[in-house]
Amino acid sequence: MTRRSIRPLCLLLFPVLLPAREPASPGCGTHLERATEELYLHRQAQRKRSGARSTRSVAANHDYGNIAVIDDADGVVSQRHDFNLSQRTVAFIPSAAGAARYRIQTAGASYDASAADAGAKLDALGDDDSRRVPLPFTFPFYGAEYREVWVNSDGNLTFTSGDPNSTERSLGRMVGGAPRIAPLFTDLDPSTARGDAGVRILSEPGRLVISWKSVPVFSDFGGGSPQTFQVRLFPDGRIEFAYSNIIVSDAVTGIGPGRVTGNLAVVSLADGPQDEYSGPVADQFSSLPAVDVAAAAQKFYATHDDAYDYLVMYNAVGVSASASAVAYEVTVRNNRSGYGDRPVDTGAEYGSKRRLQAVLNLGPLNQYPDDPNGIVGARGPTGDTSLSVLGHETGHLFLAFASVRDPNDPTAKPMLGRALVHWSFDFNSEASLLEGTRLVDHGENTSPRFLTSATVEGYSPLDQYLMGFRPPAEVPPTFLVTGSLYPANHFPQVGIQFDGQRRNISVDDVIAAEGRRTPDDTVAQRRFRFAFILITHAGQPPLAEQIGKVDAVRAAFESYYSNTTSNRASADTGLHRAVQLSASPASGVLAGRDGAATLSLDARAQSPVTFTLATTTGAASVPASVTVPAGASTVAFAIHGVREGVEELTVTPADTSYETVTSRVQVRSAISSLSLELLTPDRVSSAALSPVQVRVTDVNKLPFAGVPVTAVPSNGATTPASVVTDDQGIATFRWTPSATSGTLKIALDASNTATVTLVAPPAVFPNGAVNAAAYAPGITPGSLATIFGTGLAGSAVWVDGTAAAVTYASDNQINFVVPITATASIANIEILSPSGGRTVYAAPVNAVSPGIFGVLIANTGLTTSVRPAHIGDILEIYSTGLGVAPAPVEVLIGDVAATVLSTTALSQYPGLYQVNVRVAAGTPAGDQPITLKSGGVVSNQPRVTVVN
Repeated sequence: MTRRSIRPLCLLLFPVLLPAREPASPGCGTHLERATEELYLHRQAQRKRSGARSTRSVAANHDYGNIAVIDDADGVVSQRHDFNLSQRTVAFIPSAAGAARYRIQTAGASYDASAADAGAKLDALGDDDSRRVPLPFTFPFYGAEYREVWVNSDGNLTFTSGDPNSTERSLGRMVGGAPRIAPLFTDLDPSTARGDAGVRILSEPGRLVISWKSVPVFSDFGGGSPQTFQVRLFPDGRIEFAYSNIIVSDAVTGIGPGRVTGNLAVVSLADGPQDEYSGPVADQFSSLPAVDVAAAAQKFYATHDDAYDYLVMYNAVGVSASASAVAYEVTVRNNRSGYGDRPVDTGAEYGSKRRLQAVLNLGPLNQYPDDPNGIVGARGPTGDTSLSVLGHETGHLFLAFASVRDPNDPTAKPMLGRALVHWSFDFNSEASLLEGTRLVDHGENTSPRFLTSATVEGYSPLDQYLMGFRPPAEVPPTFLVTGSLYPANHFPQVGIQFDGQRRNISVDDVIAAEGRRTPDDTVAQRRFRFAFILITHAGQPPLAEQIGKVDAVRAAFESYYSNTTSNRASADTGLHRAVQLSASPASGVLAGRDGAATLSLDARAQSPVTFTLATTTGAASVPASVTVPAGASTVAFAIHGVREGVEELTVTPADTSYETVTSRVQVRSAISSLSLELLTPDRVSSAALSPVQVRVTDVNKLPFAGVPVTAVPSNGATTPASVVTDDQGIATFRWTPSATSGTLKIALDASNTATVTLVAPPAVFPNGAVNAAAYAPGITPGSLATIFGTGLAGSAVWVDGTAAAVTYASDNQINFVVPITATASIANIEILSPSGGRTVYAAPVNAVSPGIFGVLIANTGLTTSVRPAHIGDILEIYSTGLGVAPAPVEVLIGDVAATVLSTTALSQYPGLYQVNVRVAAGTPAGDQPITLKSGGVVSNQPRVTVVN
């Protein structure tokens, strides 16, 4: 179900009520975390199936002309991750007061029904609604502090603004929106709750409890299943989700700082993850049948070569792409920059060894008209056709991520709209396929000033620049409207008039915000290969009309893509066998030199396969043809640089079952225009020394073949001393040093060098693993320990195969929390340095080994050296080494026992305990030793000053 409001978020202030929502078109399900979400759900589905796969699946694949058909068996369509937190509690605990790091604890049921019943009901909270609520205390969240929170009807809280939107409740929306706490982010409708059910708020000095009591899931017909859960906030920043019985088809659960801050961690909350998280952390649930695009891609590649940039998937089994969405794109590989997206390479999990860049899930075939140019019913208001929907998803490999910045909020991207991957409704996108509209500006003295005149016509000049098809000089200026009453995520629509302020935007403004487009239009990929896939029910061959419908879109898309890119790029939609050209999609050579190139097939040729090689500009020369011999799979040839410029190389097979390959070859005349990229660490250990590799590239990050590179070691020798780069632009040297330290200098010329430094592996001093407070030899489970040695900076620590949390590291010292799993009498501590060095140290394990870090006078923050302790004063003793389940402790001040009041594990500082004691009558005055005993073991004895 999708709805929208054109009212701005700034109007969602308590107690203002929102108007009724108007229906909105199902949109695109692409969002910033779609790739992460898809792989997480894929892995959960694999776990659910226990890794079992049918050998029948390969035989079920069949090609009908240029359409590949696979069936829905073996996880291609599955229910991937049912909600599994009913009758559970999930706590997010800050690692320190106000800290921006959280650890997670999962426990049994703790839903507080009495707190829910005692809370005040938000009577007017409707469907897709939001209310601002004051907090009874200052609440720390990801390093910021808040005194108010927005309660959103869809099972979540946000800070700084409400979120009443009706777009998909996805990981991308959670990560890209306001700072969010989401116990059950799904489509809930409090307006249909009956009686005392609804969203209820209990505000107390020590906690805020917000309960969704029997709040139904939205249903077009009413009567959606009721959900009962609550979120509890505490002054120290602790967050608790408590669930009663939950039955939902999809939901997101987690917390996040918003505004795409930090790296998203998608985890199984039911498993109680052990790490700490500084960015958003969430679980994604989906029990509805869905196409597992990773499983579908793997199945496709079982019978097809890795010959495609895009996989386009339709299904004939009636499975929607996602909730409230017609289709979506998943970026699989991206090594480009300058258009706002992040680098990624997850191709191996989709079955692609090297080439696949994106998977498009176009959803059920029956949602599209027979005519590829016909309007898609669900997208009627936007004017989308089958071809424009496909063009839209195709464009998501590059668009829309780029934006100028808001001078009042550097984290905002005002050119972007829905999910921060579409153009804003208020941006003149020149009727881009990626939303926005063509805006007409009637002038400053006219009201309404702006008019939306067109939608979804093609890739705009700015789009084409960001895609790498157009130089910046050919991108005309455009503009953004600020202060509009229409939200950025409003769907494209013709004929809407509104007022606002015009902000002019040039391509130089975009470059200033996002950086140079790399590779640029001179060498960026222009030819893309698409495989069209239809998913059918197992055992049911596709109908002829189904194949015909997909094929009609496929055939029409080639000219459509060319037209919408202004004939600057092309799409090849045929099914062909793979030809891998090492120089594709672009590479470089030096003028006057030969660069090595390789042509490879995915399987050995049964008979000779000949390819014609052609160039067009004269910047480089190649042989007229090459042949892969029978029984072989590769053939090498040379690309000779003739003059400065860019060459267009086309490789055409005589056997048309193979694909035609193109490449752009950059010819540079001067070696000074190239640079060295070190592929191995710049600091390596003699214990982990491996071949040293560098890549030679230019400003476009293109690999340059045939370039001479030299290596000069400070000790020992290299093999060889000089080498020319291979077809990937890589030079490889093997260094045989004669000492445990030194340097290897690699050079293109005198001014272009890279240096590798050889360092000794980490070393531990004798008795180097000790209690972090008392320095007693050995380690204690769940406590703080210290290692003393050399070469320790930046090292990771593992104890008996379990990673330890490092709290401090310098060259001579590491402090860490000993895992509670270290229960043997001797533990193997493994120290791994960033340079690859590895040292293993055996340390005794003590059940207890009390140590005192320091002593403060309670409620003062003062030591006794500043203000002496008096009889009756309470002292705070900060200690470690008390064991996993601390026994009662004894404390002596001098030789007089102090009264032990409490022993508390400080959750924000793992491994640290606070022991509170009262100074007893009879404690001698003066400078006295203070001793902590646990399990008969005595601590170190710092001194405190006592006065009578």
